Amino acid sequence: MSNQEILNFTDKMLQPNIFPRIEEYVEKRTTSGPLIVELDPTSACNFQCPECISADLLNKGGIKDERLMELIGEFHEAGVKGIIFIGGGEPLAHKLMPDPIVKAHNLGMSIGLTTNGSLLNRYLEEIANCVQWTRVSVDAGTPEIFSKIRPSHIPNAFSKVTSNIEALAKIKKGILGYSFLLIERHDPNGQIVTNVQELFCAARLAKNLGCDYFEFKPAVDMHHNLIPLSNNLKQEIIRQKPLLEALKTDKFEVVSPKSIDYLLTNSSSNQPKTYQTCPSLELRTVVTSTGIYPCPYKRGYENQKVGGIDVNFNDYWKSDERQNNTKSVNPSKSCLFYCIRHEQNLLLHLLANGQEEGINLLPYMIQTPQTDDVFI
Repeated sequence: MSNQEILNFTDKMLQPNIFPRIEEYVEKRTTSGPLIVELDPTSACNFQCPECISADLLNKGGIKDERLMELIGEFHEAGVKGIIFIGGGEPLAHKLMPDPIVKAHNLGMSIGLTTNGSLLNRYLEEIANCVQWTRVSVDAGTPEIFSKIRPSHIPNAFSKVTSNIEALAKIKKGILGYSFLLIERHDPNGQIVTNVQELFCAARLAKNLGCDYFEFKPAVDMHHNLIPLSNNLKQEIIRQKPLLEALKTDKFEVVSPKSIDYLLTNSSSNQPKTYQTCPSLELRTVVTSTGIYPCPYKRGYENQKVGGIDVNFNDYWKSDERQNNTKSVNPSKSCLFYCIRHEQNLLLHLLANGQEEGINLLPYMIQTPQTDDVFI
């Protein structure tokens, strides 16, 4: 599977090893367990990024050591195929690392890691051997812009992060990505601070460091609404796209989510939904120290929490409470923002509604070739 296909969640959903869970949802409107868990081991972070959408959640504790290791086993019992170590904070800042990653890998689950890259050097061997993909959020191509976009108290932070990326690239078994969030803001003096001019510079650096891909994507506000692209951003993206394309090889790709094209072609950043339930919530969930949330867009909102982490996860998932809480999420009312699961949801609703009408569409779905990428 190419790096561009990494972002095609709908196609990945139709792989033979995943399709049985899709059939289960279509027939029952629920599943015996999620395919993917996004796990926030800790809310601690050693950066102070102004655009952080989890700013209100940071540095408020993490999952206790013993419970964290128990959860890994419970995810496996529930049939989870992949865990993404992510978080409002920096996942590698949890003091128990890398033990949860190693345990999950040894149990046969695929591992994804989203990190700021500053602590990679502590666990290079384990990450290289156990993690299927690592995405490092850098958002810059030079130390000067990095210090403005991703400030911290770490001396020579940009050099440390890029050195860590290069070290991992030399020994990794999985995929390594360099993530670039398009940012534009005004400083207290009214001057524009932006990183867009470094798109090509950062992508070229990613390639030289040994990354497999460079991803650029739009920023979102604290409520997960896409921040519209200014004319300056649009013009710079269009100007630099040919340069980015020229960097592509068989071993290096430049990718961007559909949200970029959505902003370039739509006057509004909203994405209205007509369906009243979210099928994707039966396939993925978010587990944090403060509880379980239906998806990343709801992370940290107390009134959106669908469960706690003090009960066995397998029992929780099968409970009526969880199913009722999940079904109460109404995308047509509470998810007007752009959602990367929207197309996935449309397909799942089509299949499930057909089943209710006595029309089984599942045999007519063309399954995609099976890969080891289970991160739908």
